[in-house]
Amino acid sequence: MSKKTKPKTEVHEYQAEMQKLLEILVHSLYTEREIFLRELVSNASDALSKVQLTTLTEEKVLDKDAELQIKITFDENKHKLEIEDSGCGMTKEELVSNLGTIANSGTLKFLQQAQSENKSAENLIGQFGVGFYSVFMVAERVELTTRSWQVDSQAWEWTSSGGGQYEITPAKYNQRGTRVTIFLKEDAKEFCSKWKLESIIKKYSNYLPFPVKVNDQTVNQVKAIWTQSKSDVEEDQYKEFFKQISHTTQEPLHYMHFSIDAPIQYYALLYFPESVGNEIVYARESKDIALYAQKVLIQSGNTDLLPSYLRFVQGVVDSEDLPLNVSRESVQKNVLIEKIKSSLTLRVLKELEFLSEQNVEKYGKFWQQYGILLKEGISSDFKNKNRLMDLLRFNSSLSEDDSHDVSLKNYVERMREEQKEIFYVSGGSRESILHNPNLEYFKKQGLEVLYLTDQIDDFMVTDMREYDGKTLKNISQGDIEGISDSDISVPESSLSKEEQSDILAFFKNQLKDRVSDVSDSKRLVDSPCSLVTPKDGMTVQMEKMMKMMDRKFEGEKRNLEVNMGHPIIQNLSEILQKDKKHPFLKDSVEQLYENSLLIEGLLDNPSQVLSRFQKFMESASAYELEKIS
Repeated sequence: MSKKTKPKTEVHEYQAEMQKLLEILVHSLYTEREIFLRELVSNASDALSKVQLTTLTEEKVLDKDAELQIKITFDENKHKLEIEDSGCGMTKEELVSNLGTIANSGTLKFLQQAQSENKSAENLIGQFGVGFYSVFMVAERVELTTRSWQVDSQAWEWTSSGGGQYEITPAKYNQRGTRVTIFLKEDAKEFCSKWKLESIIKKYSNYLPFPVKVNDQTVNQVKAIWTQSKSDVEEDQYKEFFKQISHTTQEPLHYMHFSIDAPIQYYALLYFPESVGNEIVYARESKDIALYAQKVLIQSGNTDLLPSYLRFVQGVVDSEDLPLNVSRESVQKNVLIEKIKSSLTLRVLKELEFLSEQNVEKYGKFWQQYGILLKEGISSDFKNKNRLMDLLRFNSSLSEDDSHDVSLKNYVERMREEQKEIFYVSGGSRESILHNPNLEYFKKQGLEVLYLTDQIDDFMVTDMREYDGKTLKNISQGDIEGISDSDISVPESSLSKEEQSDILAFFKNQLKDRVSDVSDSKRLVDSPCSLVTPKDGMTVQMEKMMKMMDRKFEGEKRNLEVNMGHPIIQNLSEILQKDKKHPFLKDSVEQLYENSLLIEGLLDNPSQVLSRFQKFMESASAYELEKIS
């Protein structure tokens, strides 16, 4: 065979999803085209981190002593830009896998949604493993030459114009790593500028752990910011580092920078973002912490350094005690990791305690964003349960608006001497709770009641049980304890004991097995009746949640409490004494019962009350007309 035989070129078709993704990326989502450089440099840095670890765990590595760096060169005349790294490189199989398919399921759907909502994705796209393709915003054609770290590896060249296909050809590349050659579009010449390239690198990649060189001149600050003394780091540097690791333009709400020497040595730079999306709130684990061992990246998204309920925390942890040869697979089994987790969790909670006491305004913003996650911790972190309870914030009957500014400590300090329980009520919102009849007695007595409006609250309270020796009591559940009968001031009833017994019996007979019992209320003031959950029974909020998960789920029966001092009940009693079969009685009981269901949000078909209500209005209007005739 002739020595000049041209290597065989393989033509590959992009999968259909990949073609759609490329079109969206290039034409619709990115508003700042400079993002492509951030993505390519980040990919190069990841490749360097991988080979750095590989050289510690493998005996034979190609160019084992090569300098770990990223080199960027450009040619203004040819409109050509090259980004080259001495990282792990890729095999042919890795090329096809990494550059021919979508790595993460759901990526295309996410991008299409962002496109339909006219959102920019430059701050999110890197999280989905497709950032490389942002290069086609500025490139007419891309040539990628790569050689794996394996000593006997073949070099390969990958080329594409961002259309429906790409080509792979055996290549000559004597060194380990990857070189990306970009032939710029006519309107992208600005990226063949030293000043432009340096400004982009400083903006997005200033703290990468490897030198990034433009025309052989190092541009970035290689020193790891988290290992520096706090006094040596400027406020703006902290903010810029956060923007880099979070891929956002927003500033953090708060950050922590500290180092620990015992029981295990580590550095930590942690951030509380100002806000996060539902993908974090409803996630199952924390994965925004980068784990380093002696400044060598072990995991970019560690899930074992913080408990799940602290998954909003982002940042870096670097330990000199961790062995360099620890593998990604064995991290979760490492005893040292568990020690770091315990220490790190405690430091975060102590920082939150400090914020809650010293910076109430900032903690209020924090709670608004992440309070629901701390509530998760009550059920999952028994060791830190008491600390977490001190961090909880509630809205209450003493709050002037819907702000959550009441702590359990505040509540206990305001409790009356004879009060034995911490009262609370759950509901969908403050507005719906304010219409809860069971709240009337507490309002009249001036007894503070905590308002719980998150779905997780009922589970949280079940796990809390008590605080500072005081039992938590749902005012809509069971009997009220700890308040003497002399303190209870409900409207007086003009009905005799026999009349009261008769009207209660009528209610029971009419409602039958729809309620567990009907009784005289000791808590209602302005309402004629209300539904009360039996002691230790399922709350309304929990029942609603169960019904959402299982349509066939049937809630438990509730007690109906009747206010004997209410004019409606006294009028019904009088009618009952005169005519036990009067049709108005049955209709009234049904209406009162359904009104109670409606207030609790348990009425399956609210429209069913309309016909009966209109019937009542007809009778009332006729009565009023008779009075003025």
